[in-house]
Amino acid sequence: MIPTYYSKEEFLNQWKGQQQSIEPELPDQVKQRIKNTFGRTLTASQVVTLILNDIHTDGDAAIVKWTKKLDGVDVSSGLEVTSEAMITALEELDSRLRSSLELAMKNIYLFHQKQPVSTWFLNDPRNGMLGQVVRPIDPVGIYVPSGTAPLPSTVLMTAIPAVVAGSKNLIITSPPRKDGTIDETILATCQLIKQSFEVNLRVFRIGGVQAIGALAFGTEQVPSVDKIVGPGNIFVQLAKKEVMGIVGIDGIAGPTEALIIADDAAPPELVAADLLAQAEHDYLAVPILLTTSERLAKKLPEVITDQLQRLSRAVIARESLSRNGAIVITRSLEEAIDISNIVAPEHLSLMVQDPWNLLPLVKNAGATFLGSMSCHVLGDYVAGPSHVLPTGRNARFSSALSVLDFVKFISIVAIPDDQAQELAFHAERIALAEQLDGHACAARLRTRSDLSKQA
Repeated sequence: MIPTYYSKEEFLNQWKGQQQSIEPELPDQVKQRIKNTFGRTLTASQVVTLILNDIHTDGDAAIVKWTKKLDGVDVSSGLEVTSEAMITALEELDSRLRSSLELAMKNIYLFHQKQPVSTWFLNDPRNGMLGQVVRPIDPVGIYVPSGTAPLPSTVLMTAIPAVVAGSKNLIITSPPRKDGTIDETILATCQLIKQSFEVNLRVFRIGGVQAIGALAFGTEQVPSVDKIVGPGNIFVQLAKKEVMGIVGIDGIAGPTEALIIADDAAPPELVAADLLAQAEHDYLAVPILLTTSERLAKKLPEVITDQLQRLSRAVIARESLSRNGAIVITRSLEEAIDISNIVAPEHLSLMVQDPWNLLPLVKNAGATFLGSMSCHVLGDYVAGPSHVLPTGRNARFSSALSVLDFVKFISIVAIPDDQAQELAFHAERIALAEQLDGHACAARLRTRSDLSKQA
């Protein structure tokens, strides 16, 4: 079910050969559906470009057309969910679930409030007053998946960092169900944020490429935004990639990844459960165990098989384990960390006796969970940090979604006249070295006392 490797080299050779690009090979059934829909064989990128161009040209009419054609859902009666529907969804939400969502909301808010984002000024005797001011990105677009499973947690994990940053206008899109409605728990979570933080939060029943196009270009009903965040399938991610530059994006998210480093003390049941929790997301999920314990490596397949029997999404989990999973027996925990830093996983779990001792060695990971009880699932829902994390080795150069994703820094330069005159001499020299005469002239004029007095 899950391949086992007995050396670092054996695993890495196999893993590097399996790494997926932003546009992996589509399943045969998806290829056939594309051919049936478009009348010809197209790549995922070609599908995305075609739909985006249509939305850019025809706006809402194109959204209605493609939602009907691709999803079999009629949204011609209106794209926006009414305030009444959102209020009703929250009123009818199970009280226990509401309590859990409110706990998660509180923890996420408190975590992101601690992130250092500040305006500052430096009064430099030689260079004048310098600094930066922080401004929120506003409005923000959020894509919330709701295909094989609705994800109200994504609403919390994306909207709350934006709220902390100061964004007041949140435009949320989520795919409608066959009856044209959006999952009630997603709506209830949106309403919870709207009334808790007093923001202008609007929800639209649009999914897939259509949603990204609507947020990027704006339509008759959907306002354009300045940045789009949130996870989604390959078509959503390719659409975000294509509109990047027209709007900002948080990144290109690939399949979820879970890498566990465990020693002989790690409970096999917890290791199996954490791997399965990520494996059930999608056929392309990547569940990996690195362990110094041959006992654990041999026991794990049996425990996984037992737990699979109780999962409603067992078919998906089994496929991702066999296709992308791995058990790797390492010579030491340090070697396991070395492999992990190469993989740069989305979720890294240190299920070892002294995880804090290993933490200084961790260089690349979206989020790191210390100890067997600090599991990925707590991070997915209630711990505090956003669960929107870098995948596909992007943790080498990017981070979890945070307040920083929803602000911009404006540099401030305020130089007194006498200091500007002095600095202008140096600026002129550099401009002449670059053969930019206009720059040199602009600097030279600042050295003239008669002009500086007029200014």
